[in-house]
Amino acid sequence: MVTARLITLISASFVALAISNSNAVLAQTKYTITKTPTITGQYLQQHAIDVEDVPGHQVRVFEVRNSYPAKDLVFGGVAVKESLVRGMSDYINFSGPYMQYTVYLLEDGNKVFGRGTGSSQSSTQPDGSQSIKFSFTENFVGGTGRFKGIHGQVRGSGERVPGGKSASYQLSGEYWLDE
Repeated sequence: MVTARLITLISASFVALAISNSNAVLAQTKYTITKTPTITGQYLQQHAIDVEDVPGHQVRVFEVRNSYPAKDLVFGGVAVKESLVRGMSDYINFSGPYMQYTVYLLEDGNKVFGRGTGSSQSSTQPDGSQSIKFSFTENFVGGTGRFKGIHGQVRGSGERVPGGKSASYQLSGEYWLDE
């Protein structure tokens, strides 16, 4: 009888804990990202190594600095100044998968960290020029200060010209901050 009461008490405690945790999750404010920010990007470095198994196959590491001059990317009311994107790709003629790590540097000195994956597909246009279409998903995996508990995801797609200094793209997503 004591064992049955103890099991009931323990079960009730787990149920109460689960309910209180689910209420905390439901009470979190979710922020949406719907506007594609204005970005100016610059490759700081990139290193490609030919694989030699098929023509055009390269593995590459890269680092890109993006600035946000219109201050139109915001986390929790704080504008992003710049981001540093470091990643690697496995391309055959600019087509294939890539992965990246992003550090968003906010105006208040805090940082937001992201980790993403994507793929690119190169194609030749009727005029002979080449374009690269890409798509990606990035997960927010933490940060500093009040952004330590940031979670969420952004998804995007776009197009660029090989060797070009800009890209057109769209993105959307949402995030929330653990309280």
